[in-house]
Amino acid sequence: MVWLLQRGSMHLVRDDNLIFHGCVPADERGEFLPFEIDGKEVKGKALFEAIDRVLARVLDELTAGIPDTAPEVRQADRDLMWYLWCGPRSPLFGKDKIATFESVFIDAESTKEEKKDPYFSLIHEVWFCDKVLAEFGVNVGRGLIVNGHVPVKIEKGESPMKRSGKAITIDGAFSQAYGDHGYTLVLEPDKTTLATHHHFESAEAAVREGKDIIPQVSVIRAHDPPRVVADTERGEDLRRQSAWLERLVKAYRENRLR
Repeated sequence: MVWLLQRGSMHLVRDDNLIFHGCVPADERGEFLPFEIDGKEVKGKALFEAIDRVLARVLDELTAGIPDTAPEVRQADRDLMWYLWCGPRSPLFGKDKIATFESVFIDAESTKEEKKDPYFSLIHEVWFCDKVLAEFGVNVGRGLIVNGHVPVKIEKGESPMKRSGKAITIDGAFSQAYGDHGYTLVLEPDKTTLATHHHFESAEAAVREGKDIIPQVSVIRAHDPPRVVADTERGEDLRRQSAWLERLVKAYRENRLR
């Protein structure tokens, strides 16, 4: 958990792709829903950032204790950690309830339904995707929302790419409950591709019979001309570093002339 907290974040922007696990909690009209953290109501990107701050605080509390002792974590932060797992307005969950108990112990199918946040329907709409991309500072024209969390039911005609063409869901990971398939999104200089992985028999079958996972690859977006480093977030970071170095050189030269 400490490793995840040190290296992870609630969302990531990479090459115009806005990546986060679940959803941006919203109502049926596409308005972002507020949630109170540290006594202040926040929504949209501010909600993600506020959660990041709490998780950073939890990390500080976890690592501040004496080795081999259980450090005290504030009760409010402890409650939020639980809520993020299964709370209706949690960006990591985005359903009205978690029905694990009902699925295991109750036969009635009506008790097992988990109603999804309107976000998962709204990402089929271009205007809503543009609103989400703009909220997180991503180029609306080139941006793509990348989510996991919700399985893609291919057998029911669902597609990872939503009707808007601006959002994609790539959960799967070969879990039987998720349809025994998975996806990999690949960012290349000239295109963005989606690899669909199907059933894997076994390591023994792969060795003895040559049955391997051969993905079906489709092009999601093409880039003409191909992107270069300067077109990426890494390029922006290099330009920023270069600007600071130039200022440092200028200050050094001016200081020598004095």
